[in-house]
Amino acid sequence: MSARNSHPLFVALGGVLGIVEALVPPLLFVVIFTVTTVGSPTPASPTLPWAAMIISGLASVIFIVVRLIRREGVTQAVAGLISVVASIVLTAVTNRAENNFLIGIVTNGAYGAAFLLSVIIGWPLVGIAVGFLTKRGHGWRQQKHQKRILSWLTVMWVGMFAIRLLVEVPLYLASNVAGLSIAKLILGLPLYAPVVLITWLFVRGMFLEKAEPDSDGDAETAPAGPASGK
Repeated sequence: MSARNSHPLFVALGGVLGIVEALVPPLLFVVIFTVTTVGSPTPASPTLPWAAMIISGLASVIFIVVRLIRREGVTQAVAGLISVVASIVLTAVTNRAENNFLIGIVTNGAYGAAFLLSVIIGWPLVGIAVGFLTKRGHGWRQQKHQKRILSWLTVMWVGMFAIRLLVEVPLYLASNVAGLSIAKLILGLPLYAPVVLITWLFVRGMFLEKAEPDSDGDAETAPAGPASGK
């Protein structure tokens, strides 16, 4: 792996494969759903968007299989596969196209609640992740300044999940499948990447540059902030 591809920020985004994996399936859903619904006799047609679901689902499965073959993030790959299959099954069983997005909405809600709770109890998840990844433990809890920053960074992650919910829940309740597909695309990697960048910059400033003051560029090898559901 090149130095560029091993950059912590790049790794946090999943590398080239992770970036493509985050963008292609929802983009396929948007395009195919739009094409197949043009000229539909009624906007509230009960017909499920099978073509969009299956093709975007197959794209996700292909990326998952590639990860399994490359032995990259096997646990995450299996979880992703279960999520894709469960979403399609839930949609088919309930005959509601918007349920293809329900698992993602619930997942964002669970992540948001966990991050918020961690701040309330004084153990911000960003701090826990940083302590684990940098092998520094929980020493940051004794430093009020560091704990405050890590708490606010965790709140920022809560904000990311909240934005997704504020946009997607009303669309879900309105059964707006087109809106949900576009929201998933826009609020996925394009929203996640800046959050990771800001987290990494703060973490680098607090821990990594202080750890190696005499090193030229070695801080680039430091791990980024905690990963998130896309």
